[in-house]
Amino acid sequence: MNRNYAVDYINGPTSKSVYGIKRYQDEVHRLLPRARLNRIEYLQPKSRMMSILRRAIFPFEVMLRAKRGNLKHFTTQYLAYLLFLPGMNKSIVTVYDTVFIERYNDFPFLTRLFIKANIAGIRRAKKIITISDYSAGQIHALLGIEPSRIAIIKPGMDTTFFSRKMRQPEKWGAKGSPVVLSLGSEDPRQNIDKVITAVSKLKEEFPRIFLLKAGNPQWKGGREQLLGLVEKLGLEKNVLFLNFVQDEKLPSLYSSADVFVYPCSSTGWGLPPAEAMACGTPVVTSKVPPLPEVVGDGALKVDPGSAGQIAAAVRKLLKNSELRINLAKKAAAHLKNFSWKKAAAQTEKTYLSLLS
Repeated sequence: MNRNYAVDYINGPTSKSVYGIKRYQDEVHRLLPRARLNRIEYLQPKSRMMSILRRAIFPFEVMLRAKRGNLKHFTTQYLAYLLFLPGMNKSIVTVYDTVFIERYNDFPFLTRLFIKANIAGIRRAKKIITISDYSAGQIHALLGIEPSRIAIIKPGMDTTFFSRKMRQPEKWGAKGSPVVLSLGSEDPRQNIDKVITAVSKLKEEFPRIFLLKAGNPQWKGGREQLLGLVEKLGLEKNVLFLNFVQDEKLPSLYSSADVFVYPCSSTGWGLPPAEAMACGTPVVTSKVPPLPEVVGDGALKVDPGSAGQIAAAVRKLLKNSELRINLAKKAAAHLKNFSWKKAAAQTEKTYLSLLS
């Protein structure tokens, strides 16, 4: 099939900032020249009230703008409830992770109803796209969806963009050395508190150690709790919160760190450790799936809930230059497995399987 084809690309709320999920969406669809994308999306409002109102209107917008005969691609699991709208046959849903199911009982009642609607919608989809072997296994185990309906399309890695840059820790406000970098939200599953505690454990041996934590809080009360921990441990001069860092500045940030730490305990993939490896920065990450898929043998893997293990791994990297060199070689070899061109080709194959 060499002709062009049309896809209702149902993206929902989006933003001007580029981050993990948005980068995945943009990179893949940039490399689909035969796909005529009818993007159905809106810019996420800043106010909570407008956000709720915009979300309530969105199903009607989908019904008005979706075109009969087009393939329907819902680009996140949180839009799967829309599969109950009329005319949503030939539908694909991208499910990045199953955290929303695994943590179901942690959510309030109304959120649980929304999750149930999305679970039912996912089960109605003709195909599921997910981004890791681990997530595919979880989708099968938790939702009972047969593997034949699941396409595993792993994120790519642009090693031209993410590459070693000049080391400039002072540019990022680091007032000490060595520099430890951690990037992500302040959701408890990111375990930033364990990273801060690990830095405290290393301070006696490395008195000027400095932690740069990048990324918006995105978790109510998260920043306040972490600042309280910093004060409690006497690390006010050893920790700096940077908030969101634009995509084009990330290679410089990664290259300015001596070690990158990403001890996430639950995720669908995890682009930051792969990006750090591409920039030549030694990585400590979680041994919990799917992060071993992301880093292969190119990083040290620890129990994400253990500040002691995180500290020991950081210490090992700081003191062992031969280990750093060996990990860098393994990281470079492993990252060759991931390309956006490959991800786009697999996405197109999934589209065409429903159009044939």
